[in-house]
Amino acid sequence: MLLGSAPTIAKQDKNPPILVDAGNLTAQWAQDVSQDLDRELMKIRPAPREILPNGLVQIRFEVADGHPVNVRVHRQSGYRWLDRQAVRSVERLNNMSDIPYTADNTRTVQANIITARDEDAFRDLHDELIAVEEARMASSGPDRTVIALNPGSRRAG
Repeated sequence: MLLGSAPTIAKQDKNPPILVDAGNLTAQWAQDVSQDLDRELMKIRPAPREILPNGLVQIRFEVADGHPVNVRVHRQSGYRWLDRQAVRSVERLNNMSDIPYTADNTRTVQANIITARDEDAFRDLHDELIAVEEARMASSGPDRTVIALNPGSRRAG
């Protein structure tokens, strides 16, 4: 009986290994989907006698077969109409590519949507969003792994 370990043989490839940064791929995916969502958000039109409100709404969903599923309001804006329009905009996204490096593509995605009538309102809502997102990222729970989408913000007027 022989005891010991077999020698390790390493194959030397002519080509260096390809290193893939999952963070960069996920960030690119989020940027691409944010641009698609921005196009959908631009279709929002308030009723003739109403103006688009100052608001921050967060919509969460997962992606299955290139489409958003389980779309829901995570944080309400205070305006039911705006919340419904934000959900509809997310639901209209289609042909999304798979989320990079997710075994079952069930990572939660969060769309951060701001509408503002002027620069001051935008700045206030943007500061509020930064504080909320910093707290989310500092958490140790599952919210930390949510992929954030930040489409261009809509300024009303």
